[in-house]
Formats: sequence, C-alpha cells, structure tokens
Amino acid sequence: MSRLGWILVVLVLLLGAAGLHTYYRLYRVAPVQQFESAEDHFLYGSVGTEERRGVPYWIWLVLPRIFPEYLPAPGGYASIGIIARDGHEMPIGLSKVEIGVPRVGVNCAFCHTAMVRARPSDVPMVYPGAPAHQAGAQEYLRFLVAAASDARFTADTILGEIARNVKLSWPDQLLYRFVLIPDTRRALRRLADETAGSLPAWGRGRADLVGRARFTLLDQPAGASHGAADAMPLWHLQRRNGHGYQWDGSNPSLEEVVRSAAVIEGASTAWMDRDFAVWDRSDARQPSSLRRVFDYLSDLQPPKYPFPVDVALAATGAATYAATCAQCHEPNGGRAGTAIPIGELGTDRTRTDAWTAGDAEAFNSFAGTHAWKFERFRKPAPGYVAPRLDGVWLNAPYLHNGSVPTLGDLLEAPGDRPARFWRGYDVYDQVRVGFVGDGAEARRLGTLFDVTQPGNAATGHIYGTTLPAEEKRALVEYLKTR
Repeated sequence: MSRLGWILVVLVLLLGAAGLHTYYRLYRVAPVQQFESAEDHFLYGSVGTEERRGVPYWIWLVLPRIFPEYLPAPGGYASIGIIARDGHEMPIGLSKVEIGVPRVGVNCAFCHTAMVRARPSDVPMVYPGAPAHQAGAQEYLRFLVAAASDARFTADTILGEIARNVKLSWPDQLLYRFVLIPDTRRALRRLADETAGSLPAWGRGRADLVGRARFTLLDQPAGASHGAADAMPLWHLQRRNGHGYQWDGSNPSLEEVVRSAAVIEGASTAWMDRDFAVWDRSDARQPSSLRRVFDYLSDLQPPKYPFPVDVALAATGAATYAATCAQCHEPNGGRAGTAIPIGELGTDRTRTDAWTAGDAEAFNSFAGTHAWKFERFRKPAPGYVAPRLDGVWLNAPYLHNGSVPTLGDLLEAPGDRPARFWRGYDVYDQVRVGFVGDGAEARRLGTLFDVTQPGNAATGHIYGTTLPAEEKRALVEYLKTR
C-alpha cells in the first residue's frame, strides 16, 4: 500500500475513533441503576427525565458554587429544600443516569418526600411519600435559568470549577467545552419561558402541574396560569384506583397518573416506550422503573405520629371525627372518593378551573398510538376530592392550595386563619399540628404565603369551625393518631 493509502487508513481510523467516542459520550444510554430496596428506588431512581431534560452531572454539581447569589441562602441545593441522606451520592428526588455522560434528572420523590424536626437542633426525620412541604421546585428551575443566563456560564469558568472535583480526559474536556456546556446553557435558558408562566410564585411545597403540562407537553403557551397546588400525600394509592386522583379527581387510573407524572417532568417518548416494554415482565434484566414506583406507591403506609399523644383526649376526639369528618374522609363514607362541589366546599376554585376539558382531551391524544398512551383524563365538575386523612399530621399546610398552616387553624373560621405565613420550615408545631409558619428561622428558611394572592385564598371548608374549643382540641389530638 502506498504512503498516501496508509495516511488515508489512519485518518479513517482516527475519524472512526472520534465518532465512536462522540457517540459514546453523547448518546449511549447506559443501563439505569437498580436500587436494592423499593424505597431507595423511589428516592433516587430514574423516571426517565435525564434523556430529554437532564443536566450533565459535573455541570450540575458546580453550579451552586459558581452562582450562590441565585440561591436563597448558603448551603447549595439544600437551601431550596432538597434533602440529602448520608451514604447516598445524590440528594433525594434527583437521579443520575449515563446518557453519554452522567446526567441529573428529577424524580417523583422531589415533590413527595418530607423532612420534619421537633426542634431546630434535631436531625431531620425523612418521610418518603409525604408532600415535600419544604421543597422549592420552582426555585430549583429558576436557579438553573438564572445561572445559564449569567455571562459567567462559560466553558472556562465551569471547567475550572469541575477541575476541583475530577480530572477530565482531554477528549472529555473538548466535549464539555464545545458541546456539553454550550448545549446545557441553551437548554436551561429555554426553561425561562416555563418558569415565568406561574404568577404568583409557587412557594415551597407547591407546583403548577397544569401549567407545566400545557407548556412542556401540549406546546401551549404557559400564560399566567394560577394552577399551583400542594403536592398530595401518596398513601394507599391503589385503594383509590377507579375513583379519582389529583385534587379534582381528573384521572381514575393509578397507572396513568404515575406515567403522566413522569412525562410532565420530562420523560421522553423513547424512554417511555422502553420502560413500558418491560412493565409486566418480571424476568426482564432491566425491570420497568415506573412499575417499581407504581408497586411501591400502591399500598405505601402513612407514618405514625412521632411525638407524644394525649390518648384519653384523642379517644374523645374520635367521636367528634366520626360525626363531623368521616362522611367525606373515610373510605366507606357516603361522599368519599368523589369531588365535593366547589359551591358547597367554598375553597379557592382557581386550581379546579385551571384544568379544562380541552386539557383533558389534549392529554388523552398526546401519546398517539404509543402503548402507554393516556385514555382516562377527564374534566370533572368544579370541586375537590376529600382525601383520606391517614397520616394527616404530615400533610400540612392544609387545603389543596396549602393556604392553612395547621389543623388548629383549619378549624377556625376562614376570617380567623393566618393571612400570611412562611412555608418550608421543617420544625413541627405539636400543639396546633402543622409546621411552624412564623418567626426568624421560618422567615429565613421559608417562602412567604399571602392568602390575598390569586389562587391562595384560605376560604371555605368550614366543617368543624363552629365546634366548642374543647371539642376542637380533642379532634386535633385524635387526628394525630390517623
């Protein structure tokens, strides 16, 4: 072979090697980590959001150190209520999957895991499946947007900070410099349209899933959506199958609710196809990630109240509960599982009005002919489903929009409920049953909730508000035992 021929061979081999490396470091989808326990899978496992909306791990890791001014307080991601546990690389609610390079995505636990302290000096107790009252989902998105919009979001700055943690190979340095960092910046800046849509701000523990679904899935403008609501507790979900999930009961299928949550958070159709293909295959090497979430949540038990209870007073409150609350909140109650009309309930109707018949139709046609398509979304009559009160002590703040900080406040007339309080502080009020909503630390660590803002009204649900004070106290004591 001539010298020119050898040069061509070498060039072809080099180009092939470069192409293979590029494919391997940009597009290859590695097997998803399988956690041994179902709980760990819920807390740290993937629901498919890394492929379409994931942030390369090393970039994600250094952003709080480069842009701390866009976080509400020192402490990195923990300052927006993201929980870390010893012995785990990733925080709760965030998964890491290799798609070329390791990428970080959001999973269900981000909005459905709570932390609680009895005193500020205590180590937080962590409760999977509970509403994440402390988590700032919108703050997380807005931090990423703000960082990507800053002129310092450059290859030199980010690679310099990454070098403090790991020594990247020179091909990876080139990949980060010319592909991953510019692409990540563009992708994060596109989130600005999504995060600007909800006014007022969601605040800790809330999200506007209706607005997010419209923008991310249905290609509709985010607009000035006011559909923000609290995350719901995930206890005993299988027992509600066939009735209704979400605050308004807009879908009766637990399978569809689990899948739609993954899609709203960013799971791609390709990932959903792969995951659904092994949903019912127990012999699969790579079991369905969403099926593991579904199985875990199907009969997740609420945690017991961890603080002292006045047993005698609670026994008195049980009778009040049976007479006042059971019809709507017990599974065999006459009004259980169906939406209470908004005209009777009297609570803020913004969330139930945000979801329209057009949204339900669009959602049902979103997946086309994919095997995991949605078929059972609907627009119920305006109202909210009364949830079961199992683990109700951990569901604060109360009402669908989280407008009432404690059970004690909920039993007061609407005009006597707090007009302003701070959400997201994890120290527990054992007397009124809920989280401490005022004081220096609550103001420093939480977000202000103002009931005069759109969608935030603390009106309605006047059941029990006319009870004598002693009966109210007994009822609250009983509800601790649920």
